[in-house]
Amino acid sequence: MNVTFPDLMKQFNISLSVVQWLTTAYLLMVSLVMTTSAFLKAKFNPRQIFIIAIVAFLIGDIVAIMSHSFALLLVGRVIQGIGTGVITPLVFNIILENVPMAHIGKYMGFGTMILSLAPAFGPIFGGVVAYYLGWREIFLLVLPVAFVSLVISIKTVPTEHIKNDAFRFDYVSFAMLAIAFTSFLWALSQLEHGHVSGVLFGLLIVAALAFAGFLYRAKHATRQFLNLGIFKVPALRFAMLGYVAYMFTNLMVNFAVPTFVQLSLGATTMIAGFALMPGSLAGALLNPIYGRAYDVYGPKMPLLAGNAAFVVIMMVWSMMTMNGTVISMTIFYLLMTLGRNLAFGTSMTAGLAQLSLPERADGNAIFNTAQQFAGAIGTTVASLLMKVNPDSAASVATQTARGAQHVFWFSLHWAY
Repeated sequence: MNVTFPDLMKQFNISLSVVQWLTTAYLLMVSLVMTTSAFLKAKFNPRQIFIIAIVAFLIGDIVAIMSHSFALLLVGRVIQGIGTGVITPLVFNIILENVPMAHIGKYMGFGTMILSLAPAFGPIFGGVVAYYLGWREIFLLVLPVAFVSLVISIKTVPTEHIKNDAFRFDYVSFAMLAIAFTSFLWALSQLEHGHVSGVLFGLLIVAALAFAGFLYRAKHATRQFLNLGIFKVPALRFAMLGYVAYMFTNLMVNFAVPTFVQLSLGATTMIAGFALMPGSLAGALLNPIYGRAYDVYGPKMPLLAGNAAFVVIMMVWSMMTMNGTVISMTIFYLLMTLGRNLAFGTSMTAGLAQLSLPERADGNAIFNTAQQFAGAIGTTVASLLMKVNPDSAASVATQTARGAQHVFWFSLHWAY
């Protein structure tokens, strides 16, 4: 949807900091629903989980198609997030439970590749459809694909499952985490006003109290939610920090590039989509190879090589932003993705490899939740850095270019 933001801003007469909630709220819902993956795995078989996910996505898609206001479109995206949040952990749980450790890197790479193909083709699909037809048709054309997926899942997804009726979900912990995540993102969005307000402080206090309550219940509650005890493993903590940092910077850049290409360079939504496709596609296809590198060399070499490449590329990119072209943006995004993906996938695989088999479902849920929430924060921060001031003497194109440069500098600092 990022490539359609300039068009949606005009149609609904909203700012960049408002339209970005289409991505932020979607990722927020994905991250929250992912925390329920251990519960869903205990109560339902894979086919049932898959059907729940597709039905939720279909409902959200239909709501988005019928929306004639930004608020209703946002509701549709949030419902779609439920479907994505349900299905994504299922892919990695199947791999973690069935693949020998000697080949875990390769198959985790295949899983990441499959999930990465959507962002690889999504921008170009959205850009072309929005350019020739309109943003609403993006959701309309996805509808039959979702229906076909539903039919295929009913016939092919396995039903073998060991049900755990003793699993009692901790709804209070879930509610506290939801309040903490939502309040924190809402507080960040308040910074668009250019000053620190009482509302911002109030939201941060609510977020802190809710998260403290969540941590307390994680230690004392009898019901199950997320096993935070896995963070006692130092290697997992290190892997998680890198994983979150890469997702944060990735969503910042994914927001900045199409916005810069359209508002600063005057390109169409279709061209903005093409700018992201080579990098996203190459990154997706190389994930199995990166996974194989983990199996052969271990985590250290891929992590160092990927991080070094990412730092160098972001440093050069940030210095050349003000004179950027569509071609240079495309090339830099391609190079950035190649470096980032090498370290990104390795971080998750290396972290989960430190856990016992029973702990990996919780580890998978926590990694996926942190990934999506970091992406939501990254999108919000990028929108703040690229905010256009209508009272400024500088043009929209110049302000957007400066904002993109700030995003790239900020991403570079996170890479360190």
